[in-house]
Amino acid sequence: MKTTQLILASLLIVVAGCQTGQPVKTAVIDNGSFMSLWGTYSRCQSSTGIDQLREDALALTSAANHSLAQESFVLPLPGKLEKFVAAPAARFAVDVKAMAAACSLRAGSAAVEAGKLDVAKDLLRNVLNYQPQAEYAYYTLQAKTLLSELETNLVEVTLNLP
Repeated sequence: MKTTQLILASLLIVVAGCQTGQPVKTAVIDNGSFMSLWGTYSRCQSSTGIDQLREDALALTSAANHSLAQESFVLPLPGKLEKFVAAPAARFAVDVKAMAAACSLRAGSAAVEAGKLDVAKDLLRNVLNYQPQAEYAYYTLQAKTLLSELETNLVEVTLNLP
């Protein structure tokens, strides 16, 4: 009886140890969808058409939001064993949110140059969603700067004096 309990406890520890090394599943974990996102990002960096830039920025933003909405890793263990198992760290070669923010900034700037101010505002406001996170401070600062320039350019006062 005691050896059976010892074997069962050893088996649980081995299974728990093997499970902690597995990667977290996200929307971009397989190589095919990652390469598709990378292709979209690369096209965004080289494209000049407003419609194509906007489409790429929205696709990357959608992928970033989808990957963040995925459930985190949960290992079904009894409560007494859960405290001994650490959650695995997510490891990605690139940050999809940073790719989306960079593409949105580029698309927003191009829309401003083309005079499509409503499109530019929408794209730049998407970047502001990353504001509370310090690692995206550069992108949010750039978006705020462009938006503030748009706001001051829209307020034009003319005086028609007789």
